[in-house]
Amino acid sequence: MADIITPNISQALYRYLCQNIVGTEKHVKTIRLMNMNVVILNVSHFKCGLLNPNLLKSAVNLEQLIMQSSSLSVGLKEDHQGKFLDGLKHLQYIDFSRNAFEDQFRTSTFKSQLDSLQCLILEGNFFTSIPLNLEDLNILSFLNIRNNKIAYLTTKETHTIEVLFEKSNITMTVLLEGNPLVCTCASLDFVDWLFTTKVKLDSNGSYSCVGSDGNITTNFVYNQLQIMRIRCITTVWLIFSATLFGVLLLFILLGYRYKLHLQYFCLFIGMANPLFQKSKEETLEYDAYIAYCEGDYKWVYGPLRSFLEERRNYKLLLPDRGDGDVRPGQNRLAISYSISKCKKMILIISNEFVNNEWASYEATVGIEHFIGLQAKIIVISLESITKSEIPQYVMQMVSLDANDHIRKTDTLNENNIFWKTLDLAMKR
Repeated sequence: MADIITPNISQALYRYLCQNIVGTEKHVKTIRLMNMNVVILNVSHFKCGLLNPNLLKSAVNLEQLIMQSSSLSVGLKEDHQGKFLDGLKHLQYIDFSRNAFEDQFRTSTFKSQLDSLQCLILEGNFFTSIPLNLEDLNILSFLNIRNNKIAYLTTKETHTIEVLFEKSNITMTVLLEGNPLVCTCASLDFVDWLFTTKVKLDSNGSYSCVGSDGNITTNFVYNQLQIMRIRCITTVWLIFSATLFGVLLLFILLGYRYKLHLQYFCLFIGMANPLFQKSKEETLEYDAYIAYCEGDYKWVYGPLRSFLEERRNYKLLLPDRGDGDVRPGQNRLAISYSISKCKKMILIISNEFVNNEWASYEATVGIEHFIGLQAKIIVISLESITKSEIPQYVMQMVSLDANDHIRKTDTLNENNIFWKTLDLAMKR
């Protein structure tokens, strides 16, 4: 009859079984010879936190290994190469119950049992999922993972069980009782599998589980499966819609709070594209918006208008003439809309302009519209103004100085450097 070693063996032999083998060569040889004939080995309830990885190397005929409550979660932690079970190709039954396992087993742990292992008992540990790849095992037919910390089996895990069931071509049994199962939207596929699989389950798949309304059973959930799926889909869409609405609302609030920054950014990006600039300018109604004060009305409607419109055929937007949508005293939006119809803006700077709140306001809107495109703004200084009096936004631009002759005569001399410079500025 095959030899069986049980916990009734001496404590001295226990120490040899679990810890590093020390002692005389004769003693070590005796244990190895005895191990060669061992078929069933039960060394449960002995603390094997310090485990000799070569302990079972000579037990080549071992078929059943029972090591319950043996601190294997500590003992196997340093067995990186899977030496503990290496070479045991006849091992059919492994019981590693109540060893405080938490992590997945290494792929090398059961590498020698892929074609022999039929029964694996992992009851009473702390696993939150199946701790090994079942597809690697070819004839496993019994898996006990009761009393662990599993909430539900994922679709991938149930699929691997089905693959193993079909591959083994025999009855497959999985024990799940005692796990803290949950019956939520995430576990509905698992509940469906419990009652449709041909794999044999303890309690026929009817387990206690925790739902949104407290403790229920998987059987109850399965009977209400379609209703719960619809409810879950509705909940997901509600959450998605609420999230989307929140994000949109946040963007709207941020957009309103930083609307000018966003506008400038979009304008800068768009206008930086030459093709965009060209196509946009071709659709604009006016060549230039003229911003000026009432005291400069005569010069603007005289020499300036005459040169640009009559001599150079430019189309100007002059507010006092009724062009565009803006009138003196109207709001910022009207000014912005009128300026948006123009390719350029001409600022007529004078002492009156510097001290006129509406004129400065009008110039600011125009500069904001053409931000980053200084070439689109032409500054004409009609009077000598000290730098401290000139607005900061005007200081950053190159201006054309109109001399006394230009300011005080109605006669146009196109060869004058002022008009030539203005002409070049309009063409840029």
